[in-house]
Amino acid sequence: MNRSPGTGVRILLFLLSIIGSGLLFGVGFAPAAPDRLPVLVIAVGLALAAAWSPARAIVVFAFLFPCAGLLTRLSGGTDPVAWPVLLFGGLAAGWSFRFIYDFDSMPEPSPLDRPLRALVLLWILATVLAVARASTLWAALRGLTGRAVNGDGLPETAAIRESLLAFSALFAGAAFFLLLRRQGPAVRLKALRAALLGVCVSALAACLQGLGLLPPETRPYWKLTGRITGASADPNSLGLLCALALVLVAAGLLRAAARDRFGPIAAILLAAGLLLSGSRAGFLLLLFGVLILFLAGGLPSRARLATLVLLAAAALGAGLFLLRGSAGTLGIRLAQSFDPKLPIAYRVSERPLLWRAAARLFLRHPVEGGGMGVFAWQFPDLMKEENRRFLMRDNPGSAYVQALAETGAVGFLLTAFFAVSLGALALRRAREKDSIAAGSGVAAAAFLAALAVGSHWFAADVSLLFFLLASLVAGPPPKRASEDPKTEEATPWLRRSLLVVVLLYAVAAGAAVLATARPEEAFRHSPRIGFHDEEVGPGGPFRWTRRRFALWVERGQTRRILLAHYSPSPRPVEIDVTLGGRTVFRRALKAGESATLRLNGSTLRPRAFLFEVSRSFVPRRLGLSEDRREIGLLSIEPR
Repeated sequence: MNRSPGTGVRILLFLLSIIGSGLLFGVGFAPAAPDRLPVLVIAVGLALAAAWSPARAIVVFAFLFPCAGLLTRLSGGTDPVAWPVLLFGGLAAGWSFRFIYDFDSMPEPSPLDRPLRALVLLWILATVLAVARASTLWAALRGLTGRAVNGDGLPETAAIRESLLAFSALFAGAAFFLLLRRQGPAVRLKALRAALLGVCVSALAACLQGLGLLPPETRPYWKLTGRITGASADPNSLGLLCALALVLVAAGLLRAAARDRFGPIAAILLAAGLLLSGSRAGFLLLLFGVLILFLAGGLPSRARLATLVLLAAAALGAGLFLLRGSAGTLGIRLAQSFDPKLPIAYRVSERPLLWRAAARLFLRHPVEGGGMGVFAWQFPDLMKEENRRFLMRDNPGSAYVQALAETGAVGFLLTAFFAVSLGALALRRAREKDSIAAGSGVAAAAFLAALAVGSHWFAADVSLLFFLLASLVAGPPPKRASEDPKTEEATPWLRRSLLVVVLLYAVAAGAAVLATARPEEAFRHSPRIGFHDEEVGPGGPFRWTRRRFALWVERGQTRRILLAHYSPSPRPVEIDVTLGGRTVFRRALKAGESATLRLNGSTLRPRAFLFEVSRSFVPRRLGLSEDRREIGLLSIEPR
């Protein structure tokens, strides 16, 4: 039997799933987070279940990922953003382990396979680029960490975390699609039903929260806005998940030959979840879905009439809700969108401003873009260029604009090609008589349209449901090349084109990564690398350093720094200062001793002084406090 891919590739996939899950676990969950152990236990359980019975594990996972927020709260956690991806990591680890010796698994190819694989490779390269721009090659090659990535002093660890989480949401969805395409239509159908049930549970949890039967939202921002999360990761995810599920349920009610007795109940629950979420993006997605459902045709005349009556009733209910809705609900937020007394920027969520900022980021890096997730942590600097300041960092408010800013023209074209390919398949499916196929097509097409005004697929739970729908939309295998001459001509051309696009992006991204090997790039936002945040003590402001740290001295500038050895250990530490690879200062400091250094800049060019301490300590490991930072010396820079 011809196994594709081969055993070596299958083993590599298993190892990558283990390594990727471990990396995400370390990045996505703080060391003291109370939900670290519960999410790990559930992920390992999914891995074992997938190794034993992949189909059952997929169905269980499909039910769990829409309920990530509830699982987080039940576990005592506060941030569910990484939960869906880590659960998928457990599923992928168990599935790929079984895949090593599974001779029965055969792929079901689709027209989306090649564009999606090319897009995944591009996402990986864009993430490498983002990490390189956050840490820089110059600092990484010298073992330096703690670099600021923007003018607000955001540390590189926070920036890399955001980029990795953005990538993991997209990658998990794409990997889920490819995994489902090997499991057969029956498993995909069961997974879709399980996911719909999970979304209904999330909507029910939102209703119970609204009635005060479940604990209210604890995260400050959502608590301030009065929006409800339900069992989802956040209110926006709840609204989008409910809207996608509502489109599917509506298609089933209008097109199914035999009526589903649970369909109306699910529709009521999902509509309530959407209203309570306050998600205008979810409401817009629902409108797109209803429009596509009608344009696709195939609805009986009585169903059309009943639908119009239902829509009229919904409009009346929405009107009453606008008058009586509480803060944070969809009615109030829709009313605010059309309130002429409010600024237009508020009514459209500052999208014109965000898109202008994204355009400037694109013009700086037109080919390769800024890198995956870079817009969010460069947002403060982009806003300062317009003399604006926001309390929170944001995304561009459009997945396509974000693709342009973060992956450049190359990434945007590949993203658009994938969206057009999937959209064509989705609209074709929307015309079919089968309610599941038609509903999946309508929901997928509506989601692609809604991406124009929201970066929705960067939410992991939404991304997983979207790619689950895409796996059903992709349909049966295409005709063989021998049966269709057009396919025989088009496939090699498509393969070569996608390869050229990915290689072009790889070259541009590689050049951009190499550009970070300059010290000017490393010290772009701060003259310090390897220093902790400033603190104030009895003697005034000071900073703790890491074991390795560096200072940037401009041309003709002189800087003074006092370094003191205040370690719990009585043993002396040795300081080495190097400049251009040459040691310019070396001294041993006894406990409690300090040294003052004067750093002179050259008259020709700036200088980077590298410091290395022979020993550092972590207070928590010594039982001194809960401080987990690596601490080298105490530093004071006289003003």
